[in-house]
Amino acid sequence: MCGDGLSLTPTTAICPHNHSFDRARSGYVNLLLSHNKQSAEPGDSAAMMRNRRAFLQTGAFDPIADAIQASVSAKLIGRTAPHVADLGCGEGFFTARLKNALAGTAEESSPTCYGVDISRAGIKMASTSDRDIVWIVASLHRSPFQPQSLDVVLSVFAPIDPAEVRRIIRDDGALVTVTPGPDHLDGLRKVIYTSVTPHPETPSIMAGADTFERTQSTRVRYPIVLDSAAEIMNLLAMTPYYWNINLETKARVEALSHLDLLVDVYASVFEPRPR
Repeated sequence: MCGDGLSLTPTTAICPHNHSFDRARSGYVNLLLSHNKQSAEPGDSAAMMRNRRAFLQTGAFDPIADAIQASVSAKLIGRTAPHVADLGCGEGFFTARLKNALAGTAEESSPTCYGVDISRAGIKMASTSDRDIVWIVASLHRSPFQPQSLDVVLSVFAPIDPAEVRRIIRDDGALVTVTPGPDHLDGLRKVIYTSVTPHPETPSIMAGADTFERTQSTRVRYPIVLDSAAEIMNLLAMTPYYWNINLETKARVEALSHLDLLVDVYASVFEPRPR
C-alpha cells in the first residue's frame, strides 16, 4: 500500500494512484499483503472463530458489551458523523453490538464503524453477518487509516500498538480498551495452572505509553457458570491459554462438564496527551 486514502466501491477499494484491492462477495477488503504475512493464514483460525461466536452468543459477555457502549457513547456526544474502529475485532461480536447500540442516535451523528483483524477467517465471518460495518483484513501495526481520522478506537482483549493508535486517532479522540481484571476467568486458570497470579490493573503494553493518559476505568465483575464441555472448550478457544497449554492440560479442561468462574474486566478510556 502506498499510504494514500482508499475509496470504497461495491467491488473494490482504490487509491488515487489506482492501487486497488478487490472486495469479497460479502463486502470485506483484504489489505494484508503477502510480504507482510508471517504465515499463510495469520491470526485465529475459522474453527476458533466459530468457538468464539458460539460462546459470545450465550450472552455471557453481554455486560462487557454494555460497558463498551457506555464508554464509547460518552466520547461521541456532540460529534457529527464520527468514525469508530475496533482493532482486533475477531468475528465482530463486540463491533456489531456497538454499532447496533449507537444506531439509535440522530442520523447526523451516527458513526461509521470499522472492524479490523489480521484473521481473514474472522473478518469473513463478521462480514457475512453485518454488512453495514466496513470490515478489513489488516495488521494492527499498519492499520489502514489516515492520520487523526478516528474519533474512537476500540480494543477488546486485543494487542495494542500505542504509537499506531496515536497516529490514527484525533487529538480529542479516545482509545477504549477492555482488559482482564485481577480475577478474570479465575476458575479456568485454576484448572490450567498450579498457581494463579492476578492480572495487572493496567494492560502491560499501555503501562509505558506516555502518549496516552487513562482518564476513566470501569470494573465489570460478575460470576458465570458453564454447564457443558462444549461451552468450556468454546471459552478456552477464545483465550491466549489455548495456544500456550500442552495436550495434557487441554485434556484436563476437555474433561470438565461444569465450571464456576468470574468475569472480571476493566473498560478503560485513554485520551491522547497533548503533542
